[in-house]
Amino acid sequence: MYEIMPSMENRKNRTIYGRRQARPIKEAQKHLLETVFSTVKISPSNLPAAFPDEVIFEVGFGSGENLAHQAKKYPNALCIGCEPFINGIVSLLGKISAEDLSNIHIFDDDATLLLQALPEHCISKAFILFPDPWPKKRHHKRRVVSMESVLLIHGKMQKNGMLTIATDHPGYLEWIVEITKQEKFRSHFLPMNAIKDARPSEDEIPITRYEKKALENRPGTFLIFKAI
Repeated sequence: MYEIMPSMENRKNRTIYGRRQARPIKEAQKHLLETVFSTVKISPSNLPAAFPDEVIFEVGFGSGENLAHQAKKYPNALCIGCEPFINGIVSLLGKISAEDLSNIHIFDDDATLLLQALPEHCISKAFILFPDPWPKKRHHKRRVVSMESVLLIHGKMQKNGMLTIATDHPGYLEWIVEITKQEKFRSHFLPMNAIKDARPSEDEIPITRYEKKALENRPGTFLIFKAI
C-alpha cells in the first residue's frame, strides 16, 4: 500500500448531485467499510507521500470493474477512483479484499476536490466512463464533462497521458463532441479516435455491468484523447 501523508485542504465546496445510496448496506459490506475502506481511503488532505510513474485516475468508477481491472493489469501503478455512491464503493471494496489489490485508493466525494489537490502532471491515464447524462436541460450544469473539468484533468496529466470518455446517451454524446471540438480543448488534447470506431478491447477497458445493460438498447461510444 502506498504511504499516505498530509497534504492540502479542499479549495472549494463539494458538489454532489443525486443519491448517495440505493440498496441497503449488508452486514458484510458494513464490515468492509469499517476495515478495508480505512486503508484505501484518500482525501485532498491525505495524499500519497510520493506518486509512482504511472497514476490511473477514474471519475465515477461505478461498481469499480474498470478500476480493479486497471489495478490488476498495472500492478506498479497507483489507481485512484472517485465515487460518492456508497453502493459502488462497497462493490469495489469487495473486489479489493477478494483479489488482494494493494494499489487502489478511493475518494468518496466530488472528484474536483481531489483533482485540485493533486500535483501537476502526475496522471498517466484518466477515465470518465458512462457518467450520469442528466438529460433534462435544466440539469446540464450537473454533467461531469465540461470544459472546466477536462482542462482541470489536463493540468494534472502527464504529457501524452490518455483521457477516455464514454457515454451511451445520444444527447450527452453531442454535448461531449461540442466541448471536445472547440479550439480551447484541442490546444490541450489530441483526438486519438473517431465516434464510428470500435470500443477499446476488453483487455484495455472491461465491459461493465452498466455497459452490458446499456448495450441492450444502444451501444456506447468511447472517445480517446492524448494530452499535449
